Amino acid sequence: MSVAQDQKDQQALDRLAGLERCRELSDSTSRLACFDQESARLVEATSTGEFQIVDRQEVQKTSRGLFGFSLPKLGIFAGTSGDDLEKSMQTEITSLRRIDADSWIMTIAEGSVWRISDAHRGFKPRVGAPVELERAAMGSYWVRVDGQIGVKGRRIE
Repeated sequence: MSVAQDQKDQQALDRLAGLERCRELSDSTSRLACFDQESARLVEATSTGEFQIVDRQEVQKTSRGLFGFSLPKLGIFAGTSGDDLEKSMQTEITSLRRIDADSWIMTIAEGSVWRISDAHRGFKPRVGAPVELERAAMGSYWVRVDGQIGVKGRRIE
């Protein structure tokens, strides 16, 4: 992680620490004044885009949209799976195009595009079928369509 990112993370923690300090005040007038001041700082930072609050559902949606990409460890996905990104994902095929006898281009519900090469003869994908994508070795993924035997694939878009 870069020094600039570390500083931004620290600034975000400082903003929340200000609210925590307010909770510790025993005098209600002082506590209210502190909350007013700290919440105004937080609202100002969110309105200028300097600070963003994202709910767990949005983090999970983003994580699913990024599935299959190699990314640096950002820390924004911490707490969703114990790792930065999930190791597998279940979704649905929304588009298919056959390239040749054993290669396919597949689009999934999250919008990502995958290339499947060296598919076996029994590999029979179809639009609307459930698909499981699971991390494999060397940046590839196992693609299992509707419970069939897995084939190797890579995200291309």
